[in-house]
Amino acid sequence: MEAGQPQYHRKTPSTEELSRGCSFILVISSDCNEGKMLRTLARPSWAFLPLLALALASCSSSETVDQQSKLAASTAQAAVLVSDVWLSGAAPSRYASSALRSFAETLAVAGRQVESASPSDHAKRDALAAAISRLSNAAERAKSAVEAEQHAQAGQAQQELRAAQGDLATAYRNYFSPER
Repeated sequence: MEAGQPQYHRKTPSTEELSRGCSFILVISSDCNEGKMLRTLARPSWAFLPLLALALASCSSSETVDQQSKLAASTAQAAVLVSDVWLSGAAPSRYASSALRSFAETLAVAGRQVESASPSDHAKRDALAAAISRLSNAAERAKSAVEAEQHAQAGQAQQELRAAQGDLATAYRNYFSPER
């Protein structure tokens, strides 16, 4: 370290020091869908239970559906782009198949998250979940085609991805459109 630069030392407070300032500290993951509490320090107080309940309920089902739908849309676009690059010969098969596998898995998880949301309209939620599932299946087919070096099948899977993107956009608009 050069002379004249500030040094930052951070002392981690003990549990006893933390408990003097408040009853407890709860760190919640930023991904509300995980529902994980990362660490609880000190001893909980009954007075903070309403605050805890509010924090855990802060992610509504609608927010979950919105987040997962947007994740699915961007993941599907990435799958289309990787397929496109592989089809043009600009990406190695190993890279493309690995990326497509990851995209298919991400889409499958997003689909399960949407399916598990408790909607006000089951049909609209199911349409969103079906579109995401279709995207996941198409990404999986693209991965298999890339692994087998089958350009025609990869092109078909890419077209399925594009069609399912349209289905997702329509289902998303329908899910979030105000009732008339």
